[in-house]
Amino acid sequence: MHINQQIKHLLILPSLLLSACANNPTSTSGLPVTPEGGKQQTLQTQSSDGLSGDLIYNTLTGEIAAQRGHSKLAFEHALQAAKESRDESAAERATGLGLQANMPEAALAAATLWVEISPDSLKAHQIASVLYIRKSDLGQAVKQLQQVVKIANSQGLSGYLQAAAIAEKSGAPDQALLIMQQLVEEESQDPKALYALALTANRAKQHNLALDYVNRSLALNPASTQSLVLKTQTIIAMQQKEQGLEFIQQAYLNAPENTQLGKAYARILLEMDKTEEALDVYQSLYEQDPDDIDIAFSLGIINLQLERLDDAKVYLKRLVEKRQKRNQASFYLGMIAEEEKKPEQALGWYSRVEGKNLVDAQIRIAKILADQGNLDQARETLQRLRITQSAHEVKFYIIEAELLRGANDFESAHQVYTKALDIFEDNNDLLYARGLNAADLKRIDLLENDLRKILASQPDHADALNALGYTLADQTNRLDEAKGYIQQALALKPESPAILDSMGWVEYRMGNLEAALEFLNKAAEISPDAEIASHLGEVLWQLGQKERAIQVWNEANERDPDNRFINPVMNRLGAAN
Repeated sequence: MHINQQIKHLLILPSLLLSACANNPTSTSGLPVTPEGGKQQTLQTQSSDGLSGDLIYNTLTGEIAAQRGHSKLAFEHALQAAKESRDESAAERATGLGLQANMPEAALAAATLWVEISPDSLKAHQIASVLYIRKSDLGQAVKQLQQVVKIANSQGLSGYLQAAAIAEKSGAPDQALLIMQQLVEEESQDPKALYALALTANRAKQHNLALDYVNRSLALNPASTQSLVLKTQTIIAMQQKEQGLEFIQQAYLNAPENTQLGKAYARILLEMDKTEEALDVYQSLYEQDPDDIDIAFSLGIINLQLERLDDAKVYLKRLVEKRQKRNQASFYLGMIAEEEKKPEQALGWYSRVEGKNLVDAQIRIAKILADQGNLDQARETLQRLRITQSAHEVKFYIIEAELLRGANDFESAHQVYTKALDIFEDNNDLLYARGLNAADLKRIDLLENDLRKILASQPDHADALNALGYTLADQTNRLDEAKGYIQQALALKPESPAILDSMGWVEYRMGNLEAALEFLNKAAEISPDAEIASHLGEVLWQLGQKERAIQVWNEANERDPDNRFINPVMNRLGAAN
């Protein structure tokens, strides 16, 4: 048996021997003890595989210690086993145990041994270089990175990019740049090395230096897509957006067959909110290569953003037919069906979604079912998700309660929130949601209790301050107290339309109509929310501006015909006739 195979075989044995060790004498550390005068007699001889007793002892003891959580002891035995065996796997294991035990100096000693045993191991040099960087021994780090570059390049990988990524482990962009500058010769004629230097310089916000490096890289390899894109990004980072856009546009015009360059150009157009132009580029790319999945998907999403739903459906359905990005495509096709008021089609698309979009698709299914009056089925969907997707359990409780609130069943919503809080005690999201629901139940005592719990742990929770202040202003005569809470919230979020609305409402309740109008006008400019419109209309009505009040209310009803705020206030004020 080869020594490497022997060591791997030994690493499997500890779990099989743990039960046997339970019958042997143990030390206070929980590890087997040896008889007086030395190690157990059976470990003093050579094994049938030719392994020494010391090697077997150190390997097994190290692994048993690791399984029992004795990190330092596990490392010591693993390192000794690696020194005895001169085996790559054993050295790697010792390094890993040193890292797990958070003993960087010990891990570095093991990694150094690993590099010595396996000088051509890319992983060994990578880890050693990271550990030297963390030790701030940049000279040794650079020596290790030189080997990373050499070995990675020989394996067809980008050695300098790997080195740049490792240099960033220093946590300081300026130091990463210094490391890369020491690694790459000043007069280097390697375009890949210069590209990596430019990348690191950009991350250190040394954009002029990055531009110099990338220009030198392009002089050596003018057709390099990654360098052309990096130069564009560098120019844009230097606050010269239009110049950067012009550069990549010209580069693409010079090489229209370069799909990757075209994609980069289109993405930059999107980042600069030039959506129509990006769409034209993607369309041109699609004509060149209709089988490119990313291009087809981008066309579907951009058309969706532009509300060109028929065009979006064409591209997304092609992806589904080709079984490419079908989960994402199905999800967006479900959204389009919802937008087109075709709930059954939406349910069909959402039901086909798996993977990372599954949770969002199931939530939308629940909401559609609730809108259709199938509230019990919607709740069952969310309850199943609580079991199968337990990481999002709180979110599903909140959504279930919100569906009940949408059906004006505030009491059942309260029960759902309370059930969730029995499990996730003092969860602020649940407390906040239950507090808001208590306002609809006209239970100020419940609302105050929940919101004050939040404020006890988060005194600057602007939304809790606002909700408490607004509810006191709306449902009690504690107006000065209410205004104090809202003022605190507004200081934290001065542009929040909800808090501006609350301030307008408390001013109105205090009889300060002009001040109320100022806050409510500002809130309405930011948000078309129907509740804000209901308050603004009421203040206008009381100021004698009845025509404008009716206009505000009617426009809100047109935007949101199902809102529960406008009609009640119009009826109360006699404005509905």
